[in-house]
Amino acid sequence: MEDVSVILSDFQRLQNVCQKIQEKSILVGIVGTADSEVLKIAAIHEYGLGKMPERSFIRASFDADQGKLAEIVSGALTKVLREQTTPEAAAHSIGAQAAQLVQNYIDTNRVKPQSDFSKKRQHTTLYETGTHIRDRIAYKVVDS
Repeated sequence: MEDVSVILSDFQRLQNVCQKIQEKSILVGIVGTADSEVLKIAAIHEYGLGKMPERSFIRASFDADQGKLAEIVSGALTKVLREQTTPEAAAHSIGAQAAQLVQNYIDTNRVKPQSDFSKKRQHTTLYETGTHIRDRIAYKVVDS
């Protein structure tokens, strides 16, 4: 039987790790230095505006891939609790994989606009010339 002090020490370690994890937030989407035009276009696609229908790509990807995202988070947290990685590294791993899920969702769910409003060469959501929203999907880890 383990000594009580060993059990208490391990409990304290787990409590400290959980506190560090709780202090992290992961932002996924158009983050960083994206210009205002890209942010505006991304917001219009995500939420719709006037006659422009909603073409969610962030919320929709997380809804579609809830199971995958849960596996990613669970795997990263397990590694932290087993001392195989740090909370910071786990947060970056989760963020990178979540951003990739959004990009994959965009790749597999290209949608043609419902109107003839756009006469560009590529008539697919988030691939229009000039904005390249898909390529600007990123993540950022911030301390809460």
